[in-house]
Amino acid sequence: MLTVGSGEIAHWLGVFLWPFLRILALMAAAPGFNSPAVPVRVKVALAFVIAMLIGATLHQSMPVSLSWTTAVLAVEQVLVGVAIGFSMQLTLAAMAFAGDLVGVEMGFGIASLFDVQSGFDVPVMSDFYSLTGLLLFLTLNGHLVLLGVLVKSFAIVPIAAGSGISAAGWQALARAGLLLFQMGVWLALPVLAVLLAAHLTVAVVSRVAPQFNIMSIGFSVFMWVGLAAVIALLPFFVPAVEHMIDAGLALSRAALQGQPP
Repeated sequence: MLTVGSGEIAHWLGVFLWPFLRILALMAAAPGFNSPAVPVRVKVALAFVIAMLIGATLHQSMPVSLSWTTAVLAVEQVLVGVAIGFSMQLTLAAMAFAGDLVGVEMGFGIASLFDVQSGFDVPVMSDFYSLTGLLLFLTLNGHLVLLGVLVKSFAIVPIAAGSGISAAGWQALARAGLLLFQMGVWLALPVLAVLLAAHLTVAVVSRVAPQFNIMSIGFSVFMWVGLAAVIALLPFFVPAVEHMIDAGLALSRAALQGQPP
């Protein structure tokens, strides 16, 4: 007669629970997965299925018990998932930052939309850039790459008490703000250069022909010139998002290993 003891149940529960917590934390922070447009039940069901698949491949796990070790281990799994998802979210936020810079120069600073992704008002061009970046991220299978990083994270950060993200890993995430600023400026720089040329042209025209009402025509000129520059720049969004995915992977690896990216 087959009997199952409490030790086996605690072990089987741990094989499922720890990946489940790490996956749920990743979905709460990763781009695409953390969208309010995705129902919570869908996220939980997807995390359940992925945890079952990953749990079947784990070679090391910890049983679940009513102890402080289990509580600490649960917090560590959540923090690992958040670190992986936040690494990719941080790099893709460069798209929204670039759109914000372009929108201000185009005169869209006073026009805002409510972004359901972030939950607050953002300029129009920032919303366009961020949605374009998210669409390209999904088109380039960035979500699958992110899940692949999650699977590999169990080898880098095993399920064991005291083996979570180190202080050096959190410092690597904190220093990644410079990466966000750098990628955002480089992405917006071509459009900013075109808009600067348009501003200089309007300034020259205002000096040569003062009878023109620059205030009435300037906004239209900057808007159409900026839109034309953005449309011309669209083919370069694909390699830019690919670079951001690579940067997000390097940042998540640095956070997991506690090394500079």
